[in-house]
Amino acid sequence: MKLSARGQKVLKVVHLACAIAWIGSAIVMNALRHLVDVGDDAAAMYYVAVVLEAVDMDILVPGAVLCLLTGVVYGLATPWGFFKHGWLTAKWVATVFMIAFGTFYMGPRVKDNVTVGRELLSGSGDVSLYWANVAASEWSGALQLVLLAVVVVVSVMKPRRFLPRRGRTSQTTTRQS
Repeated sequence: MKLSARGQKVLKVVHLACAIAWIGSAIVMNALRHLVDVGDDAAAMYYVAVVLEAVDMDILVPGAVLCLLTGVVYGLATPWGFFKHGWLTAKWVATVFMIAFGTFYMGPRVKDNVTVGRELLSGSGDVSLYWANVAASEWSGALQLVLLAVVVVVSVMKPRRFLPRRGRTSQTTTRQS
């Protein structure tokens, strides 16, 4: 099944909206980690952790998953395919890596800090675990932003060096008389 031109435009709008949600929430999460100084206030630690988890689970994760799913639709229902161009392959690798890394490394730390923050409120939490999770989230969040920026640049520029060597077509068109 191939999408009509109108269907492709609708798909592009949905894909871009999901990308905006993913990128925007990643920016917000990184900004909160750097701009909000919770000091040693257990309540502030807990509430920042709750906000970060809400942004993560309610905006970032749906945006990332829907980007992946709309990408699958692009691959199946448009002439772009999945691996027709090297830059598409680069996007797939980066997207799958970011989602897997977020699922198995970043997300658990964000979620864990809600639990640790709640325990800190009751006086039994491990503050060093909280800050270790924050430190891990800071470097991994920065990595995610860099990779998201690379995916955006690759999407817009479609660099030739990512194009496969075999089957390259000329970028120039010939005029017919």
